[in-house]
Amino acid sequence: MKQYIFLLLGLLIGIGVYGQYPVQPGQNTQSTDNLSRSMSDLPMVSETRSTLELATGWALQDNGEWAQGQNLIPWKDMKLNKSSKPSYKLGKENFINLEVRDVLVNNEMYAVIIMRFRTGWYEFPMLMETWHKQTGISYFVCKLSKFQAVIPEKMEFNKPYIQNLEVLCENTVVNFDETYLNSTVAFNIHDILTKKNITPHNLLIAFLPVQAGGQTTARFRLIQVMNKEKFYLPYLDIKNRDMLFKSSYYEADFGAFRSLINYNGGAYIQAFTGVPRSADEYYKRGLSDYASGNYMQSIANLTEASKSPPYATFFLTYAYRANARQKVGDNAAAMMDFDRAISLKPAEQNYYSAWLTVIYNRGVARFNNKDRNGACADWNTALQFGLKDVANDLAIKDHCKGYRFTGPSVPMTQAVSTNLNDVSGPETTTDYYKVYWEGVWKYEHGNFAEAVRYFNRAIELKPQDKAFIVYFYRGSSKLKISDFSGALSDLDMSLAFNANNQGDASMMKMVYYNHGMANYMLGNYAMACSDFQKAISAGLKDPESLDFIKQVCK
Repeated sequence: MKQYIFLLLGLLIGIGVYGQYPVQPGQNTQSTDNLSRSMSDLPMVSETRSTLELATGWALQDNGEWAQGQNLIPWKDMKLNKSSKPSYKLGKENFINLEVRDVLVNNEMYAVIIMRFRTGWYEFPMLMETWHKQTGISYFVCKLSKFQAVIPEKMEFNKPYIQNLEVLCENTVVNFDETYLNSTVAFNIHDILTKKNITPHNLLIAFLPVQAGGQTTARFRLIQVMNKEKFYLPYLDIKNRDMLFKSSYYEADFGAFRSLINYNGGAYIQAFTGVPRSADEYYKRGLSDYASGNYMQSIANLTEASKSPPYATFFLTYAYRANARQKVGDNAAAMMDFDRAISLKPAEQNYYSAWLTVIYNRGVARFNNKDRNGACADWNTALQFGLKDVANDLAIKDHCKGYRFTGPSVPMTQAVSTNLNDVSGPETTTDYYKVYWEGVWKYEHGNFAEAVRYFNRAIELKPQDKAFIVYFYRGSSKLKISDFSGALSDLDMSLAFNANNQGDASMMKMVYYNHGMANYMLGNYAMACSDFQKAISAGLKDPESLDFIKQVCK
């Protein structure tokens, strides 16, 4: 799926955020208020504007010597740099390439900084054996003016600079399908703006132009910190500028780095208005026609898009066409498209809520077709599968009194991620070890919301078996999805089971550390620092964690 597939992803907001199609339960007329947004307001991500493929990473080791690596920052610990373990060979950090795209947000240009990196996981983490390679993507969205100020207009060589990007939104994902990158960024931008949230992490870029020995190079650091002033202000303090490049940095050709930052941006991104000649363009034009109210042409273009991969198996192709067919009164065909969209559950976690809302919207269609029981089945199914939507809740309250929900209207196999070839789902699985290990697998692969579901089921099946580690994993998963109270409760349980000698001593440092992080995020700073001290006493030696503790527990 090429970069233009989701230039109009903002149209998804009519499905995924407001959770409603134009026809609402109890209404006899149709309204487009929730779907007809101004085209200039849609978050439309551009093609690639600039890239950086090569840089040398440097780190000052604990023996006083500098170590280097291509596109990676070596470890401070000399022994780790000499280790044959594949995880250590990746360095303290690394990148495959750096890339910049841009996006128009509320008529202002933003930069999308993308870093691809190498990572992986051990099948047997305690033994550090059987390494599985993976790639990951981190992206950061900030105002373009902030990004291009990384290199000042009046720059002096051999003088350090640092720029606070004031990140609007960011995310890091592993084993990510890049065909969904633009849509994921667009969805994240709109989600942040709609909910008026503050992203948890910020990004600073330190820059040092060096001119020496007839060569001109650019040293730089990408500094990701928690998005609170007390964490990033020390880096910005002019008194600390000379410390920015004392221990580690990347070094690249100056011209290449300047091209990455000060690229020649394209014109403001516009919606597709030409004659479609490819599946990408048919999809794009289909959404454009839908937004402009040209529903018959939207149906025709989406039909053409659906003839070619990946659109033939992409659930939103049919969700939008279903909506357009409802608009023109073709309810039977619309229902077939709803069914098709629901059958094509996306494996990507980013689209799970949008897929749930398609179930809700099919309920709306059923209600307007006088199928109250079918509508209530869909609305209750969406609720049971995790949809958090006011419209869905109101539909159940207003129209499903006396209705008895006996089971999902969608097969349970469709509600479970396909990444594990799991065809049963945790809620119906009775094999405790299958549920437990798949929960661990999902946790290790960053699918934390799904991991919670699997550990929920593991606890239901055997509340006492491996309880120390199950509660640790579930609590750590909840911490990752910002359920800090739930994380604290689970980690309390993990500590309680450790008191009964169920715990693994080598893991206690992480139990205490994560318990401290949950306390810290809830504002319990004294308790957090007490937890962090226990983690250190239990053997915590990770430099970044120790640096964090040093900052917050002065």
